[in-house]
Amino acid sequence: MNSNEEKISALQLGLLIIVTVIGVGILTLPRTVTEIADTDGWLLIIIGGALVIVLALIINSLGNMFPDKTIIEYSQELVGRPLSYLIGSILIIYFTLIAAYSVRIFGEVLKMYLLPKTPIEIIIITFLITIIYLVRNNLEGIARFYEIIILIMFVPYFLALSAGTWELDYSNLLPVFQLSPKVILGGVLQVVFSFSGFEVLYLFIPFVSDKQNIKKTLIIVISIITIIYLITSLIVLASFGSRQTKALLWPLMAYIKSIEVPGAFIEQLEGIIMTIWVLFIFTTISTLYFSSTFMASRLIKVREHKIFSTFLLPLVYIIALQPENVPDLYWRLDILSIYVGTIVIVIIPIILLILAKVLKKGVKTNV
Repeated sequence: MNSNEEKISALQLGLLIIVTVIGVGILTLPRTVTEIADTDGWLLIIIGGALVIVLALIINSLGNMFPDKTIIEYSQELVGRPLSYLIGSILIIYFTLIAAYSVRIFGEVLKMYLLPKTPIEIIIITFLITIIYLVRNNLEGIARFYEIIILIMFVPYFLALSAGTWELDYSNLLPVFQLSPKVILGGVLQVVFSFSGFEVLYLFIPFVSDKQNIKKTLIIVISIITIIYLITSLIVLASFGSRQTKALLWPLMAYIKSIEVPGAFIEQLEGIIMTIWVLFIFTTISTLYFSSTFMASRLIKVREHKIFSTFLLPLVYIIALQPENVPDLYWRLDILSIYVGTIVIVIIPIILLILAKVLKKGVKTNV
């Protein structure tokens, strides 16, 4: 895929970021922030969202300094070929592992709520084959697909959330502003990982036709994601209270399952929402899978990424089945986020930007 051939708009990039970030993390975010900060968990989401905006703008600054290059190419200029290959390899492993664990979470949720008698192996392999069909397209085709389905994803989601608001107990949101600086510092990075997916900016900025609009777009879309996370967490907390929220594996799904709409003709609302959530997780994993294959093609200097999409399938399938159970799965995901995620999201962009400034590399720009 050549940056001169494939182009997307800043708006399409923004929509891609939204549908990539909101997927697996939203299922457990209410529990995560409540475990860290109790009823002040919403404050962590706001702070985490602000930090993600800063980190995304750092990656965007690198993209603007090297407008026609992905991280593979401009890291070679900044740290040399061996280290740039190491960075590329870390990113491939990171995207592949997150995609694999996300597929496993998808399988576990679907098995629990919709397909209890279907072997999880069948669920996972069927889903991966479907994903490959989309991933074999180019970036422009994927972005257009996301444009089409985004309203189908979010309108029913918010309708479902609002359906249960009439019976919320808003006293469950109290007390507020009890957070200490120590709790904020210890928990905000964990919340940042719930925004995982925005780091695909490393790869896609060179293919944006109106780069001058990326900065504004990133601020808007990450703010939108933060608001969605905030609303979701507040509603779940108001519904269950902090003690019960901490005890639930997937608080969002528990909330949806608990909704009873008076006089409604729909009895199993969670079935409909599960169908919508399949689209959320489909877009998340598709982007991560595409990023892995695209990064591999860029690293090995192969023009087409399609060949890697097929080769990667058995690897993702095997990795997805490695965790023995759901607690083991989330333990592995936490380890990946804390160690590799910190390197990818925080350390690499900051170091590369400092080097670019010190070495006076790249294009000077105010964008």
